[in-house]
Amino acid sequence: MALSQTGPLERAAAAARAEEPEDWESVSRSVKRRIHATVTPSRPVVVVAADGTTDQDEHGSRTYVASRVVRSRLREALGRSADATPERIDLTVGDDERLARVEIDLVCAYGTELPAAVEQVRALVEVIVSDLLGPGTRAPVDVAVTDVVVGDVRLS
Repeated sequence: MALSQTGPLERAAAAARAEEPEDWESVSRSVKRRIHATVTPSRPVVVVAADGTTDQDEHGSRTYVASRVVRSRLREALGRSADATPERIDLTVGDDERLARVEIDLVCAYGTELPAAVEQVRALVEVIVSDLLGPGTRAPVDVAVTDVVVGDVRLS
């Protein structure tokens, strides 16, 4: 079945087929990277009580939070500062469905006291994780400064 070129999608597809850019591989990689960043797979993460249990009642009921929700909440909270913002947030969920590790790559503004920024981010991540996944969730939080830029990091 041939596409009739009536809609914008069909016209764009025809134009892309007609003219292939010289650097098509880099364009293709860029598009794929953005798609993967947009459609992030999500895993259920179990909520852990202060005593370390995951059962919410005598029937063994459990509460889960999607890893996508945790990542989104972290990105929102950490992205408010003009001095430091996350470039990458990676969550590791163990086979037992507990959060096993949080890794943050941080971009900081030139002149920011890096050790203090890292500790501030780590403390905020621990509070957010505890709020979302229960006080028994004590996953290690690794924060690495991966870039330093001039000016407001949110504009980079």
